[in-house]
Formats: sequence, C-alpha cells, structure tokens
Amino acid sequence: MRRLVVAPLVLLICVALVMISPVVVVAAAVVDLFVPGNWRAVRMVLFGTIFVFMEAAGLVALFVLWVRFGFGVRVETARAQDVHYRLMTVYLMLMYRAVGRLFGLRIHIERRQAPRPGPVLVFSRHAGPGNSLMLIGTMMIAFNRRPRIVMLAKLQWDPLFDTMFNRLPNRFISHDKGKSDHYVAAIGDLAANLGDQDAFVLFPEGRDFTQRLRLRAIEYLRAKGFDRHADRAQSMLHVLPPRHRGPLAAITRAPEADVVFVAHSVLEELGTLKEVWRRIPISHSIDARYWRIPADEVPRSEEDVIEWLYSWWEQIDEWVEEHKVPERSVARSPGRESS
Repeated sequence: MRRLVVAPLVLLICVALVMISPVVVVAAAVVDLFVPGNWRAVRMVLFGTIFVFMEAAGLVALFVLWVRFGFGVRVETARAQDVHYRLMTVYLMLMYRAVGRLFGLRIHIERRQAPRPGPVLVFSRHAGPGNSLMLIGTMMIAFNRRPRIVMLAKLQWDPLFDTMFNRLPNRFISHDKGKSDHYVAAIGDLAANLGDQDAFVLFPEGRDFTQRLRLRAIEYLRAKGFDRHADRAQSMLHVLPPRHRGPLAAITRAPEADVVFVAHSVLEELGTLKEVWRRIPISHSIDARYWRIPADEVPRSEEDVIEWLYSWWEQIDEWVEEHKVPERSVARSPGRESS
C-alpha cells in the first residue's frame, strides 16, 4: 500500500505544493510584516517548498533507478547500492545547505579527528527533530561512511525514506515487545560483515528524549527491580537510560569494529514547532562530540556492556549539560539578522 498508493499520492501533493509555493511565499512575507522576527514565516515556507521539491525529485530519481536496475531485480547489487548511496549523499548535502542558508544552522564537531578506515558501531543519543539526518549526513559527507541504520518503522510512511532506506542495508523496527527478540536478531544481522567504510548506526535510547519519557523510563526500571540503574538514570537529566540488547547484539556480531559514541547539543531545545519558531534563525551552532573506542577495549559480556553503556551515557549527559544553550540567548530583537 505504501509503494502503490501512498508514494504516488505524496508525489502529486508535493508537485501541487511546489506549484502554489510562490503564492504562499508572498502570503508569508505579508505575515512577517506584522509578526516580530527575522522573516520567520518566509524561511519556514521556503524550507517547506524545498523539502517537498526534494521529496518529489527523490521519488522520481528512485523510480528511474528502479527501472535502470532491471525493474528492481538488480537493485540490491553492489553497483546499485553505490548509486543509491550517492543519491542519498546528494539529498543530504542539498538539505544541509538549505537548512544552513534559511535557518542559520551550523554544525561544529568538537575535537574532530581525521577519518580513519575500519568498521565502526555508532551509538548516539537521540534528541530533537532532524537528529538522525544530521548524524547520517555528517557521517556520509564529513567522514565518507556508508551507514547501516536502525530506525523506527513509522518512518516508512515517508515514501522517500521508505524506498531509499529499504534498498540499502538498513532495518526498521518497532516497540512491539512481542517481537523484541526478532528485532534484536535483526540488529545483530545488520551489524555483521561490516566493511572498512561501513558504519552501523543505533540509538540505544530508542526514542527522542523528552522529560516525560525520561521519568517513565525511570519508573519502568524501578518497577522491574533495577533500582541501581534507576538511580543512575535519575541523575542523568538530558538523556534516556540506554537499552543494552541492541548494542550487545551489534557488538557480538561485529567483534572487529570500533565503537563510536556521539553527543550533540541544541537539538534537544527544539522539541516542538513552537520552539523551532522562537529560535529561527538559530544563533548557536550545533556542537557535536565523537568518541571512538578501539575494538579491543569494548566489553563483551552482558553485565559489562550494561555498565559500560551507563558510564558513557553519564559522560554524554555531563557533556550536554556543559553545552546547553543559555535561555537568555533565545530572545531576539525583531530587526536583528543572523549570519
């Protein structure tokens, strides 16, 4: 249904939206004349137009590639995957430029090191809109990596993501407890046989960070009798407690891989459309930090992996606390423009 019904419908809607976008941009400009801010409505409309145009263009490109590779018969060959990774890189690069130009978004990688070959398992915190695309784009553009991503199944309702990511070695999972063993096994399979430029990507928290989910996770740990872990989760104010089964499955199936932990700032401040609106254009760069742990320093037993993940998540929580954006920096004078 997604491929035969939703995708053509979304394509038609995107084309229609692009066609009427000039009228909407003019209307947004009129709104901005009476609303304080730095042309926020125009920026939002322009970004929305670029987004739907890229959605439509991506769907057309994927259909052309489907035909090119034998109407889907050869779509999983190495050649086809190379082409799809290049398409994905171009898409992310263009979206990055649009977000940078319209919203002033910049990414600063703290203590950035030169890329080194070798398989890696990437475990990142999960907070704020665009977190996944930011991380994937950084790895593909800045570090020349080919990601294998574990994502929530609901993302497949976006036809572009559904088609592109299902043609590449990725896995979509849900929070169905009845299928948790199946999903853990799928995570392990995805992490197996990584090449020198491959990067397995997993978000051990499982969901975008919110204070409500944080408190719920702490209550769950206490209800299960994991009081010590609940106490540690209570002390972490900016992250959810990490789930260990997925990382353990990946570590077990990829013993030769280094592990990379990722922290980032700012995006947790943009949890709602209201917050995004208030902060346009964004004056602070997104700070990110990558820690690469050699494979021979990665623990292997379940108990050691749990302890290790909690220790790293405590370190990530401290890093986020140190890089929080001061609330006073949110306020802007109506006429001030950000570079």
